[in-house]
Amino acid sequence: MHVLLRAGLLAACLSTLSPMALAAPTQKEAMTLVQRQHLGSNLKTIALAAAQKTETFAMLASKVGAPKAKTLVSKELDSQARKFEGKWNRNLADIYAQHFTSEELASLAAQGPKSKYADKMAGKQPEIGGEMRRRSTPILISYVAAAMDGALSRASKQ
Repeated sequence: MHVLLRAGLLAACLSTLSPMALAAPTQKEAMTLVQRQHLGSNLKTIALAAAQKTETFAMLASKVGAPKAKTLVSKELDSQARKFEGKWNRNLADIYAQHFTSEELASLAAQGPKSKYADKMAGKQPEIGGEMRRRSTPILISYVAAAMDGALSRASKQ
């Protein structure tokens, strides 16, 4: 009887929790994975490649030369990074939380490529990458725009 009462109380308590509250452990494990394995560390590389394809970069390069333009943009990306890395990493963690259980995420965070879930992670990369592109393009655009504005400002002062 007590077992049924406890099960009923547990079910009642769980039904009052929001989906976010239930997902919180998975989200926490996903963020731990992103941080420990440096999964979001490619943001600057992606941003620099994107910046170099813009007309603004071409204009900057014509003014100061391509190597100097790349250096200016790279420095601005460094100075702007903190404003955008958190959002980028949260999006990445959200996506991983949708594809993996807490147990899988904890194992991947702790063991990296030695985790028994490493093959699953590798297999999910195309899907995760596509979701990240869809979800995080606005972050990338804002990051590149901020860096380009700063680089243009620095170049005009030289």
